[in-house]
Amino acid sequence: MTEYFQTLIAMGGEQAWLIAAGLGIIMLVALPGVRYRRLYLRAQQSEQNYATLIDNLPEGIYRSTPDGRQISANKALVKLNGYSTEAEMLASVKDIATEWYVDRNRRQQFRDLLQRNGRVEDFVSEIHRHKTRERIWISESARLVQDEKTGAPLFYEGSVREITDTVKRLAAEEQLQKLTSEAPGGLFQFTMSHDGNSTVHYLSSGCERIHGVPPHELRSNPRLFRDMVIAADREEFDRTLQAASAELASWDHEFRMRVRDGTEKWVHLLARPEPAAGGITWHGYFSDISVRKRQELEIEELAYYDPLTRLPNRRMFLRRMSRSFADCAKRGDHGALLFIDLDNFKTLNDTQGHDIGDRYLTEVGNRLRGCVSSRDTVARIGGDEFVVILEQAGSTSAQMTRGAIVVAGRLLAALRDEFKLGELRHVGSASVGIVVFDGAEPRVEQILKRADIAMYEAKASGRNGMALFDPATLEREQERYRLLNELRTALAENQLELHFQPQLDHNRCITGAEALVRWNHPARGMILPEAIMPLVTQFGLGPELTSFVLERGLRTLAQWQDDARTAHLRLAINMSLQTIGSDGFVLQLARRIFEHGVDPRKLTFELTEDVSTRDQQRAAYHMRQLKELGIRLSLDDFGTGYSSLTFLKKLPFDEVKIDGSFVSDIEKDDTDRALVKTMLAMASNLGLIVVAEHVENVRQEAYLRAFGCDFLQGYLYCRPVPEAEFLAFMRDAPTLAPIPAQSAAG
Repeated sequence: MTEYFQTLIAMGGEQAWLIAAGLGIIMLVALPGVRYRRLYLRAQQSEQNYATLIDNLPEGIYRSTPDGRQISANKALVKLNGYSTEAEMLASVKDIATEWYVDRNRRQQFRDLLQRNGRVEDFVSEIHRHKTRERIWISESARLVQDEKTGAPLFYEGSVREITDTVKRLAAEEQLQKLTSEAPGGLFQFTMSHDGNSTVHYLSSGCERIHGVPPHELRSNPRLFRDMVIAADREEFDRTLQAASAELASWDHEFRMRVRDGTEKWVHLLARPEPAAGGITWHGYFSDISVRKRQELEIEELAYYDPLTRLPNRRMFLRRMSRSFADCAKRGDHGALLFIDLDNFKTLNDTQGHDIGDRYLTEVGNRLRGCVSSRDTVARIGGDEFVVILEQAGSTSAQMTRGAIVVAGRLLAALRDEFKLGELRHVGSASVGIVVFDGAEPRVEQILKRADIAMYEAKASGRNGMALFDPATLEREQERYRLLNELRTALAENQLELHFQPQLDHNRCITGAEALVRWNHPARGMILPEAIMPLVTQFGLGPELTSFVLERGLRTLAQWQDDARTAHLRLAINMSLQTIGSDGFVLQLARRIFEHGVDPRKLTFELTEDVSTRDQQRAAYHMRQLKELGIRLSLDDFGTGYSSLTFLKKLPFDEVKIDGSFVSDIEKDDTDRALVKTMLAMASNLGLIVVAEHVENVRQEAYLRAFGCDFLQGYLYCRPVPEAEFLAFMRDAPTLAPIPAQSAAG
């Protein structure tokens, strides 16, 4: 500017001065205009940027008049309403209140809040997606824009966010909470990472009812759950979880917990795995099974422990011996069995009374337990007969023999010490038989018999001593293999036959029969299954034997159906789980049933209790296939396998068959009587039919009928006989005479 005035002075003339002044005025006027235009363009660009921002927001943005007419909408709101363009939507929406809200009152409630407060936050409503009329949920926020001078409402502007998924999830969670609050157990979900850390995602209210720990505590410290597991059960808890994780299989485990109030509970946990980033997510359920466990323990106590000495009884001993056999065979080492018979016990019992005899037996059991390690088993298998199973991992035959002799000497010394039985002082003694085994023996009973023979050798040598069993000779093994070869020939040439033992209902009407294999050997005479089955099992002859039994059984059943006198009869056949699970068995069976034209509903398969020790899911699958054919399924030897009491209701059985060992002493043994009564009640509660075998006298029959047994079988009615004899028996006595009233009274 200074230069400009200097120029004017230099020009000197009036005309020049005027021209210069005019130019100056023009510049003074033009410069602000340029600046204002630049500001206008900048503001216009900013407004366009803002409009673009609004149009691309993920939430719906709108303006509407107070009377419900839409003024503007961004892309998100246009899409939310099912339209393609803003123009299409604005042309279609006439009245928000009547066209948008499912509950038309919501629009008025929305307006009332705006009028009162000037704004609304998170107003949740159910609306129609305008074009498609689909019902969705939204959350809406808005403000009222008023005229600055008059305060009159001009329009509303706000945002809309769809929350349909959230509402559905909350509704599902509410429903889940209602359902799980009434469930007896608890649902859970947690993720176990590869480094061993856990994250708890969900716990239903039932979880806290079981263990007493609030969900927020377990979420903040997931290890609290494992810490509640009883210390003795933690190793198995961890092992089963690791095994299930490694195979991505279901985690099914029962264990004990010390819960928040200090009580101990049995818990059953069942969870399904799902691979997750960095670990495995487990979805599962767990429940309090303390009552069931107490019942099982009571039943186990009745079934497997001697009520006097609290030692394992014969049944438990046989199980422990079977396990010891398997362990020896697996490790390749030896175990030993000691058979102990008390000398002159009958004299003490008869002269001093049963109470003194019982006290003596109890004290003997205590002393025997004190002479062996915790891994060994002491059992009472008879009146004055005890057995001890010795286990010494890694031992050779010679080492095991020396160890067994040392323990036998310790036992004899303990039993020679004076017994204080009230006021009576008694000095006892015993005879001990010793046998060493390696797990290769076919049957537990054979080892027990060898020990029994050795005990009698000790008793014959003057009592109060011990004797070793003399091992079987090579001739016995050669004889066994000769029998095996003859059995193979018998199977190939159909030399075996079926015998039939009748089954009767509680009215003594014959309703069917069990088919039993017999081998009428030309030189050895009649050979029973006890001699056949070990060879069949060990040498893989099961398929051949099963084929024979099925073919002969179906042929017999078809003949019975053709005779009006026998058409009602059922036929029970023993079958193994391995057989029914073999490839193609069910298809072949269906074809045979069709070829013989028999009614499959008249056929019963008796499965032994090893079905409950195997994979229940696989067993149930094959059993359901058989039931689809119409075949009935029976659990044979019920009661001899403890696991069946736990898994019976998981498998599709129609009936159970009480093992004859329980029936044989039912009329004179309170324990067996109570146990049979319990089994019958349990079967009745599960809707199962009950068959009792080995009924040998009318007193046994009377008890079984009184307890509600459905069907009976045994020598009281008829031994297993060939088909011709069975049919003659059937014709002569389709209904046996009822038992006399005085026989049932006992």
